[in-house]
Amino acid sequence: MRSQKALAFKGTVFVMKADLKTGPVLVLELNELCPPILERMIAADQLPNFKKLRDSSEVFVTHTDDPTLEPWVQWPTFHTGQPESVHGAAELDEGHLIKPARVWDTLAESGVESVVFGSMNADAKRKDRVFLVPDPWSANVTPSDASYEAFHKFISFHVAEHTNPNAKPTSADAMNFMKFMLGHGLSLNTVTTAMSQIAGEKTASGDRKWGRALVLDWMMWDVFAKTWKKRRPQFATFFANSTAFLQHRYWRQMDPDSYQVKPSEEDVRNYGSAIEDSYRHMDRIVGKAFDLVGPTGRIVLATALSQQANTQYEHIGGKFVYRPHSFKDLFQWAGGPQPVSFEPVMTHQAWATFQSEAAAIEAEATLAALQSNGKTIMEWRRTANRIMFWCGLISKTGPGFEVTNAKNGESTSFEELFMLVGQVNNSKHCRDGAFWVQSVDGSAKRHVDKLPLEHAYGLMLDMFSDQTASKVAAE
Repeated sequence: MRSQKALAFKGTVFVMKADLKTGPVLVLELNELCPPILERMIAADQLPNFKKLRDSSEVFVTHTDDPTLEPWVQWPTFHTGQPESVHGAAELDEGHLIKPARVWDTLAESGVESVVFGSMNADAKRKDRVFLVPDPWSANVTPSDASYEAFHKFISFHVAEHTNPNAKPTSADAMNFMKFMLGHGLSLNTVTTAMSQIAGEKTASGDRKWGRALVLDWMMWDVFAKTWKKRRPQFATFFANSTAFLQHRYWRQMDPDSYQVKPSEEDVRNYGSAIEDSYRHMDRIVGKAFDLVGPTGRIVLATALSQQANTQYEHIGGKFVYRPHSFKDLFQWAGGPQPVSFEPVMTHQAWATFQSEAAAIEAEATLAALQSNGKTIMEWRRTANRIMFWCGLISKTGPGFEVTNAKNGESTSFEELFMLVGQVNNSKHCRDGAFWVQSVDGSAKRHVDKLPLEHAYGLMLDMFSDQTASKVAAE
């Protein structure tokens, strides 16, 4: 007789067979894709693979009531089935602090092998059954296989430092990355795409550098696909962020009629197609996913959130952000306790890690002392001995704008300490997201009522219970 294990979930026990015979489940975590754009482009016959997936799935629009609307909060809600008030994640690089079990942890208790690739704020309790490659913003969670560290380090550097024109990876890091890629699935398609991107940047009449984000996706997909084929997981996630990044940057250029401050004709030519091009790019990834899971596998599309036009800053000409030329130089000029390390995260933000919580508390006063006209220009949040910090200015500064260190009275030009990143928040987060669950028999069903985001956890577990278990009432 086959051995069985019981999996408890919200008053139900799933009795799961140890020798699973179901096809694999692949969750495509395509960060912040927007249901209205998906539907519009599907209707225009531009997304054939998304159409194929939608038309064989239960289609939900998820909604979150978490007070903090950030992907590094909503993805843990999706993974744990618990709201922000329970899982507690508030920042990037807090995956190691989350206590509730993720979906892959729960499945591991029933013998399910998983690959978690780039999922935001992820970690794993069952290292023996969950192979993990952390997201690019994670410094406190490491890959399950140490050989993936060269890959993770290189990708993290380019994601975290993409707004820093002075940042260059070391020759050793670049060489280690290339060696890793050559042994872990680098495809001819990705090589030719990268070469085309480089050539296009040199020959195009406008700026095409935004296409680099799509090349990075293909590099990550190649490694994921190689890992999948080697490990043959029963459950896997693949996270991609390029569309979310491009939407924040270029929504204004895609939809100028929604804004009072109009983009220039040149900006529309350069960036107006970037977002829709990224959706077509994601459609090709969905096509690759169909090939990877095969005829017996199933795909889940999840976006956690979506985006919409951000018009709340039009009265000041749009929102602009600034980043220090050097995090280290900024703190040295400010004085006070010096961080032992910096971990850049998003466009203009970084973690500063101090030797002690007392040092971090003292450093808060140092940041408060960086002022203009008697008001601090910095914003920050502290967690124990770490401070997430950024420049709080959101409009363009004029010539001669100065920063004063209120601790010693010293002043310097703002431009000496900070660089303008640009108008990078043209869209804002929306509480709705897409969640499509491919059905066993290929049938389609659209749900009218919105699904609380935390309920997606149970539906993913149900994918395994439907195929491999019988439900018995919990006592």
